[in-house]
Amino acid sequence: MKLLLKLVRKDFKANPVITTVLTVFLILSAILMAGGLRVAGTMFSSLDGLNERAIPPQYLQMNKGTYDESAFNNFVKSHDYIKDSLIVKMLDISNANIIYQGETLEKCLMDNGFVIQNKGFDLLLNMDNEVAVVGDGKIGVPVYYAQELGIAEGDVITLRKGNYSKNLTVSTIIRDSTMNSALTSSKRFLISQSDVDEISQHMGEWEECFEFLLKDGTSTSVLQKDYIDASMPSSGVAITGSLLTMMNALSYGLVAFIIIAISFLLVMIAILCLSYIIRATLAEENYTIGEMKAIGFPKSEIEKSYQIKYSILALVAAAIGYLVGIPFGNFFSASIIKYCGNGNDEWMKWVYPFVGLILFGLLVILRCRKIVRKNMKSTVVELMRGEERIKKEGHYTLPLAGLRHRNLTIAFGELKCKWKEYSVIFFVFVFSSFLILLPMNMKNTIENPSFITYMGIGECDIRIDMQYSEKLEKQKDSAISYLENDSQIKKYQIYKNGYVQLQNTKGEWEYLRVENGDESAFPLEYLEGRAPDENAPNGSKEMALSYLEASELGKKVGDSMTVNYQDKEILFNILGIYQDITYGGKTAKAAIDFDEKDVQVYIIYLDVNDGVNILEKTNEIRSILTDSKITPISEFISQTLGGIMDNMSLVKDAAIVISLLLITLITVMFLQLITAREHSAIAIKKAIGFSNKDIRMQFGIRILVIQFVAIVVGTVLANTLGESIFSLMLSSMGASKITMLVEPVTAYLISPMVQMLVVFITVIIGTKVVRNYHIRNQLME
Repeated sequence: MKLLLKLVRKDFKANPVITTVLTVFLILSAILMAGGLRVAGTMFSSLDGLNERAIPPQYLQMNKGTYDESAFNNFVKSHDYIKDSLIVKMLDISNANIIYQGETLEKCLMDNGFVIQNKGFDLLLNMDNEVAVVGDGKIGVPVYYAQELGIAEGDVITLRKGNYSKNLTVSTIIRDSTMNSALTSSKRFLISQSDVDEISQHMGEWEECFEFLLKDGTSTSVLQKDYIDASMPSSGVAITGSLLTMMNALSYGLVAFIIIAISFLLVMIAILCLSYIIRATLAEENYTIGEMKAIGFPKSEIEKSYQIKYSILALVAAAIGYLVGIPFGNFFSASIIKYCGNGNDEWMKWVYPFVGLILFGLLVILRCRKIVRKNMKSTVVELMRGEERIKKEGHYTLPLAGLRHRNLTIAFGELKCKWKEYSVIFFVFVFSSFLILLPMNMKNTIENPSFITYMGIGECDIRIDMQYSEKLEKQKDSAISYLENDSQIKKYQIYKNGYVQLQNTKGEWEYLRVENGDESAFPLEYLEGRAPDENAPNGSKEMALSYLEASELGKKVGDSMTVNYQDKEILFNILGIYQDITYGGKTAKAAIDFDEKDVQVYIIYLDVNDGVNILEKTNEIRSILTDSKITPISEFISQTLGGIMDNMSLVKDAAIVISLLLITLITVMFLQLITAREHSAIAIKKAIGFSNKDIRMQFGIRILVIQFVAIVVGTVLANTLGESIFSLMLSSMGASKITMLVEPVTAYLISPMVQMLVVFITVIIGTKVVRNYHIRNQLME
């Protein structure tokens, strides 16, 4: 064993550059693996901890308008599968009446409700995940606003309408297991009972949340059907606990998914490089191995001498990866902890990376063992003669006409006959280009205004939302009257949203959100088929389903479906399937003439004329339609997906740094190996008249040509395979097919130039070693 360790130490000293580069590769892989798994462990722990202490409802039905509390209590008593229930009264206050640092919250997409602390479940927590308590004149602000607007304890929130004004001092930041995520369009502020009583006399509109906890094994669809059948109050959105969990997981888990995916790819690249290095090392040391076999060294001991080195590297990489992965994972987990806390099961963020790195180490060691054993099958004579190496050496023929462009001709000739040696560096260059472009293209896609079409909305300039209230019809009429007479409005279209009943695959009745309006005014890109036509021929009814709803129901274009509205069955032909990531991804579009009392929401999409400033027009409309929510569509996307976009920016920056480091390391390592293997050829070239500059240029041409082809391949993969990966990540939200939107100057010009410049500089530095190779050294050998 002592002799083996001595041989390993000697090998480390003999190849310090290659050993260092390989170690860095393995360490990078281990850090990303540990960091990604730490983010995942933190997310699971934090969500579990938040839900355990806050106890979110399993079913929530929002409602505006009058209701009979005794009827609700009787409903709860008559259904024994209901474990607990709660009526949460929210005082909805217009964003125009909420002021922070001199500005209203009109630019914010969120609907804001003011509540008192609940009892039993659905508790609002402070930043220590304890039940939040506020006194008179104090307010608890959602963590979303603390993150987005920088609201902190001690700041003052002012509520103002007309002559009435109320100052509330922020005493705590609150976590809300029900409305935490940016994907949830409502947020709750916590105030005292006396303050809410006072404020309600001057402003706001009451809205109720009817919340339920169910006994184990009870489906929320059973409760939903019984609730609607009993004519319980239901003039707002219904949300299930599973939908809340999904929105939270998507908000915080996307980064973990991307980092882990990158780490797996990097591990594969590291193992590919490892395989190449082992083969190159064994090929160089065939004679030494043959000597060891000839003098009686056992085959198993020779194998150990090579395996120990890489086992040590794998263990060192895993240890460093685990230690560095802690702050790396914590950095990307900061948003999760901010929104959800540290959680109760902190062991997850320690154990997940540990288990992952054990598997990482085993994978590397087993791969090394397999390669070494395969290369030990040669006989002593073959090893001593170097026959295996001779068989793999390529040759090329110089042109009879001579070398007009000698460096170019020699470089391409060597590249042609030795292309297998360049396969590893080619794949690393492909991966690096792919890794740079994928997060960059993802971010560009999400930030592009056309991304709105994946949210079930046609591309437009401004969106107007009118939520259910007793004056909803009056709001709608006022909006239409204004838009009709505004010469700066290019076009607009109003859409009604209501609910119908349908049977799922289990035979259970559930409710589906349906939008009714002219879908051709602001068209979507359909996955299959087309938009429903309000004036369909022969009186037939047409419907389009969102991707998730169609998948859950097992429906496709051409099928028919029966829905129930106002106790009447209506048969629809399914003409199209579209993507939608709003309302849990389960919606439909159809020509259903909803009664005014059944309309939950009116939404107006509009375009302004060319040259009209969208933000200025938005502010003008806000000043006129004060009871409606007016949002530029760019803000709608950024606020809905803001947290995801911020995380994508971090991942994009990290991916660029990692990729540039990768191509630098692989180029250094490859030049070290290839110049060592070709030292005889370099010396001969010098002897026949090639200068150091010529030889270095030939190496540069070879590597830069490989890189150029790799960048082209990586770019194609980022636009094809990248789309599939992005679609996979968003498919659970309801978008199964994303068209990647590329910023061409950055993706096709700046990014390739930066990568090639990094390699060019590395080649200049790395090929200086050719000065040390001379023909006299070869003659002496």
